[in-house]
Amino acid sequence: MYVVLAWFGERRVSPEARLAARERVEAALTTIVPASYVRHEVGGDDWGVTVLHIADQGPYRWPTVATDGPVTAVSLGIPVGADPAGGPAALARRLLAGEDVHRTVVPPFALLALDGDRRFAVQQDWLGMCRLFTGTADGITVLSSRPSLVATFLHGQASPDLDGWRSYTICSHFGAEMSPVRGVRLLRAGERLTGRRRDGGGWEVDAELRYGVDDVVMAGLEAQGRTAEALDLAAAAITHTTSSFYDMYDDEVDLGLSGGKDSRLIAASLIAAGRLPRFFTNRDIQAEADVATELVRLLREKRGLTPSHDLRLKSVPAQVVKVGVQERVRRMQHRFDYQYPSTYLPRQAVAERLPDTVSPATFSGAGGELAVGYWYPPADVDRTPEDSAAANLLSAIPASAAGEGVLAAERARIDRILEHAKGIGVHDLHLADYLYLVERVRRWYSSGYAVGMVTPYLTPDFVAATFALTPQQKRDRLVHTGLIERLVPEWSDVPFATAFSQASTAAKVWQGDGIEAIAELVDTAHGPITQFIRREAVVRALTRAVRDQATQADARLLQHFACLAMASNELEPDTVRPATSATYRRVTAPPKAPTPRSKLVSRMQWIKKSRLGRQLWNVARRQVRARRPD
Repeated sequence: MYVVLAWFGERRVSPEARLAARERVEAALTTIVPASYVRHEVGGDDWGVTVLHIADQGPYRWPTVATDGPVTAVSLGIPVGADPAGGPAALARRLLAGEDVHRTVVPPFALLALDGDRRFAVQQDWLGMCRLFTGTADGITVLSSRPSLVATFLHGQASPDLDGWRSYTICSHFGAEMSPVRGVRLLRAGERLTGRRRDGGGWEVDAELRYGVDDVVMAGLEAQGRTAEALDLAAAAITHTTSSFYDMYDDEVDLGLSGGKDSRLIAASLIAAGRLPRFFTNRDIQAEADVATELVRLLREKRGLTPSHDLRLKSVPAQVVKVGVQERVRRMQHRFDYQYPSTYLPRQAVAERLPDTVSPATFSGAGGELAVGYWYPPADVDRTPEDSAAANLLSAIPASAAGEGVLAAERARIDRILEHAKGIGVHDLHLADYLYLVERVRRWYSSGYAVGMVTPYLTPDFVAATFALTPQQKRDRLVHTGLIERLVPEWSDVPFATAFSQASTAAKVWQGDGIEAIAELVDTAHGPITQFIRREAVVRALTRAVRDQATQADARLLQHFACLAMASNELEPDTVRPATSATYRRVTAPPKAPTPRSKLVSRMQWIKKSRLGRQLWNVARRQVRARRPD
């Protein structure tokens, strides 16, 4: 893992101002970066670059920082899919020369290239997935892998971006380029920043959009009607990515083999290329484990292969609740700078700091949804593609729990994205795929926060191939079934399991201290961030959890509110109120006993519920009306 901070001023900055900014940044770094990290630092009175990363990069063959003569390359991630010849410095030289070095790269990845103290270039990946943020103030442009560090350098502290938090509330992630911090944004898809230092000091910084997500999508649209070519392109793309990663990684790769279609196709591409990954399967849903076990058995019996296969539980309630809900949220938000989805809250608490050892590389099946119409409405449901796409994205919490204006504002933002998509030729159900790609894939996937988590389905050619297919071909899972049959035919008859095959044994957010901890946040957290969720909806969900009546929608709501409330307490400390336990007493109070009814009332109600009673009632009512004076 790494932390990157770079700044470029349009004029020289005084020593006092540089020292103050440095002290603020260093104070923030000490809370997140292990002491064992290696530090690289270059700069002057109008610029600076600081990189901290894990000392021993293990089997990874692509260093975070590499220098060759005047050229320095800072890699944010591993450029899977790029030509590795010459290493990082060669890639940096190509970027400085103006080449689109990111064109074939599997996101996330960004590259900072320095040519001594005279020039620089920064390239975001084509999807805009790499967590590289920027902000500008007083003529200084700052870039960092952590959004709060941008604000800390420029302003001294981080304040919440309420538009970003509103998006997080209903979408589960910060939409488009938004961030948790005001005045800071994520680099756009394919964005390139270049800078040239003037002879008298100070930098001229320019930004432009290069090869990006729209180019990938349009390439697929242009290939519509050529299904065989699309399947060949998809097969070549995924196979090349999975096999070429070994040029940058000197070990076998772990692969989470679920019972689903996405991991099965990745595994098939590896086996067809002569690679045998180390399989692991999360058995929180037993049906997933059963299917994965059958796939491994077939490899052993039909091909004589002996793959390792580790069955594990990813969320053991007894282990999860050892750390309370508020502390789990605090650690998660500190580690990932508020960006991580709340859906990961029912897992074991993350470490306080960034890891000091590299994680083994893994292949992720994320992104395969693009090939199956994941956000399409059922074929017999009359719903527009726009409404279907929006309903899926705006589903982090129940609509009735969203604060005033939240849904309307985010729907307006989504409509603008969809109008842009139509402008480049995306129509019909492909609109749902486009929104899924530029929003959910880009900002929600956990691979955006990890080094070595490779997502083969984000190979540009594979993504393009999915837009070349018809919606019906996606509904029919043509890519998955066709390529699995082609690569490992003995797997083609094993049914796919789904996440809904069986109830999960994973922890629930209300277990342990969850009810009391979230009830306390209802009392204490009252900043603007928390107003995006209706407090009364949280209270009702807590009450149902106490009575063992909570639903999955309640779980999502409680997880989400806990994250918003903890962020509010940290970013809006002046709004925190004292703990009173009032909400906890309210939700744990015994339900009120029903009010006793008189026998006369009960009989009257019985009369109106029975057929004979209604007839008698109507006769009596007509007689009463007939006796009324005119």
